[in-house]
Amino acid sequence: GLALAEMNKSADYQVKTVGFSQDIAVTMGGVSIIPDCALNEIDYSEAAILVLPGGEMWENDPVMDLLPVVGKFIDLKIPVAAICGPTVFLARHGFLENVAHTSNGRNYLKNLIGEYRGNNLYVNQPSVSSEGIITANGIASVEFARDILGELSIY
Repeated sequence: GLALAEMNKSADYQVKTVGFSQDIAVTMGGVSIIPDCALNEIDYSEAAILVLPGGEMWENDPVMDLLPVVGKFIDLKIPVAAICGPTVFLARHGFLENVAHTSNGRNYLKNLIGEYRGNNLYVNQPSVSSEGIITANGIASVEFARDILGELSIY
């Protein structure tokens, strides 16, 4: 929320929402979001960052359609930011093996993933930005926004 508000104020960025489909998505808080595009319609040449919002769905890994999308963002060196639950997704699929990162706690990742590779690069801080990957714990929305805005040179 905080980062998106500042991004929308900037003449350099236009926030676009992406869904698994064009269907309305409902957040944990009950907010309905109409996606601007579906995953298969992302224009990577126009993308400046991929922000993965928190939520419990990430803990059960039902988001396999997102795996190639995140991989492509990282391959293209377009930053990826994840707060709370999606840090599990990133760790589970090896995206955090070689970068400093954080989450809701080292044991949170270990308990949900089992074989958590990247344990040695875990940093016990609210938000960590490393090599184009921003991770934050679930209560660090201000720090997460700071790191996103810093990555985009908005502040």
